[in-house]
Amino acid sequence: MDESAKFLARYTADTVRRIREFSNVRTSSLVEVIHADSQRLDLPIQPHGVITSPPYPGLIDYHEQHRYAYELLGLDDRSDIELGRARRGTSRPALREYVDGMVAVFANASRQLSPGAPVVIVVNDSRGLFPDVLEKAGLRLDQSLTRHVNRRTGRRAGQFFESVLVCNVIGRY
Repeated sequence: MDESAKFLARYTADTVRRIREFSNVRTSSLVEVIHADSQRLDLPIQPHGVITSPPYPGLIDYHEQHRYAYELLGLDDRSDIELGRARRGTSRPALREYVDGMVAVFANASRQLSPGAPVVIVVNDSRGLFPDVLEKAGLRLDQSLTRHVNRRTGRRAGQFFESVLVCNVIGRY
């Protein structure tokens, strides 16, 4: 069996396992998914928190990676406004554009949050961009946790860590 077949077998078994696990905790709660630009979206409700894992700059073109899902769900391709896409690279202008976009996303979310609502951001900030992002977006870092990431794909060399940044809107407790 070649490597790709082994990968597909392992990936399929893992997917089936996850679906079975999810079926044990699934509820009948209604969920609304909004496909929109987070920099400008006016939410229909006042959220009690935000949990997100934003894209890493210059690493992945997420629209391309998940093109099948966009096509299956009939979603518009908005890759032209995707923040941090690999195609834009990691030049100074590209990183500035990424920071400005992240600031716009978090400032927009922050103005709509309930008082005291947390903003939890999972990120590998190897370039040290997020202190600037948080400050400009009006967020205060309350706690930073380090999380070891498993080599889920089997392709990652060495250790990989992410930070879990727990923030709050400055002046809103």
